[in-house]
Amino acid sequence: MSDREIELKLLCEPAELDRVKRAPALQRLKRGRAAGKHLHSVYFDTDKLALGQNGLALRLRKSGDEFIQTLKTETGVSGSATGALARDTGEHEARLPRGAAAPDLNRLPANLRKRIQKLSNGAALAPRLESDIRRTIHNLATPEGDVIELALDLGALKANGRDAKVSEIELELKEGSPASLYRLALDLNEVADLRIGTKSKSERGFALIRPEKPQAVKAEVLRLPHDITLAHAYAAVLRHCLVHLMANEAAALEASLPEALHQMRVALRRARSAFEIFEPAIGGERAKHLAAEAKWLANELGPARDFDVFLSDILAPVTPETAGLRKLRARAEALRAEHWENARAAIASRRYTRFLLEFGLFLAESGWQVKPKAPRLARDFARDALDKRLKKAAKLGRHIETLDNEDRHELRKRLKKLRYALHFFSSLYPDDEVKPWLRNLSEMQDVFGGLNDVATAHLILDDMSDGRALKAAAQNVIAWHEKRAARDWKGAIRLWKRFAGTVPFWCKAA
Repeated sequence: MSDREIELKLLCEPAELDRVKRAPALQRLKRGRAAGKHLHSVYFDTDKLALGQNGLALRLRKSGDEFIQTLKTETGVSGSATGALARDTGEHEARLPRGAAAPDLNRLPANLRKRIQKLSNGAALAPRLESDIRRTIHNLATPEGDVIELALDLGALKANGRDAKVSEIELELKEGSPASLYRLALDLNEVADLRIGTKSKSERGFALIRPEKPQAVKAEVLRLPHDITLAHAYAAVLRHCLVHLMANEAAALEASLPEALHQMRVALRRARSAFEIFEPAIGGERAKHLAAEAKWLANELGPARDFDVFLSDILAPVTPETAGLRKLRARAEALRAEHWENARAAIASRRYTRFLLEFGLFLAESGWQVKPKAPRLARDFARDALDKRLKKAAKLGRHIETLDNEDRHELRKRLKKLRYALHFFSSLYPDDEVKPWLRNLSEMQDVFGGLNDVATAHLILDDMSDGRALKAAAQNVIAWHEKRAARDWKGAIRLWKRFAGTVPFWCKAA
């Protein structure tokens, strides 16, 4: 039996499951009595996990007297239609004889059987992972006619002599719109501390066999079809930003990787820029609310990022090493630890989960309206949007040699917004015309970014240097970087003049 499964996974501590059981939304929507199950599952793969590495999970599950074989395919987050956070997977089930100890590939569709045989390449499929779960199932129905299965799972995964606890909620859509999953999750988030789950049980279990440290992830290149409509481009851009944000959450929260925190802030800035760029054609109060929440989160993460840069790019290069510099570094490291604790608390907060769910709901509902005078195609809108951002930057840039620090910072922000717009729309234009432009803009932004780091260092040092030794060390640090900043500013002027003299590629295309 083949089927499609759309589900939203929420993680929590075991005590939170009791709060969810008593949630008003659950009591209001449930139909019939809850059912309890004891699920013992064994996942099969090669010794090199060839199936798991390619998005397949082959499972044999015992539930009561039944033995059910399941192959899940295309694991991972889905597209904008399901809100980007809900998982959209293929599921192929077959009942096996009682006492079955291994999968029967002959019960699979021919194309999937051949795919497994090709991936395994003659290697044996053997038990690699066990899950032992106590599941409580509630069947829910919304006033709009959506049917949802809510499963409360408590148990453990075991593999390679190690185990990992399972305490999670799965909301599976049986009938209706994926938006209903987000509405229910938002209601549950009001009564319990929840986090979005992005990994399946098999993915978490196989990580016990092959532990992988979380890594920072840069945004993938966004590819829009040449004839994409403005409304569909809006959804694709926003989904792209949300996926980028979520991809770095674990590395920031669990591993405290500076680059992951930086990438989360980049994703938030890109999302805010997207709302602003599209606002003349697609706006609304919900978009403004999401942009405001993105700003809140970016501000919560900002101080930790500032101190990461301060320690690595401002203090680390300064020589010679002095007692004052060591004291300055020790104080900065203590402050960074405090700011990182605050950043992790924000990421783990109920407000952050609500922001993600509201963002996902916004995408799943696609309830925005394109304004009557807006162009139908994204390509036509992109030309004016890029022009607008270039003109804003050029207005300041034409006076670049006389700009004060505040105006330099403003020019940097305008160039950054132009770059984000270019990343959103660049696939609508020929690569050979886009790449030189992006390269020039990137070089200029790097210089402006370094200058901004020095300006931020001034503010940090003003707050930190309250003793004679620290003041002397702070003055040395500033003097060391001001020499470099003066050279960099001359370089920025040259880069701007070269950039300003280049004809925009979207004007050529027009």
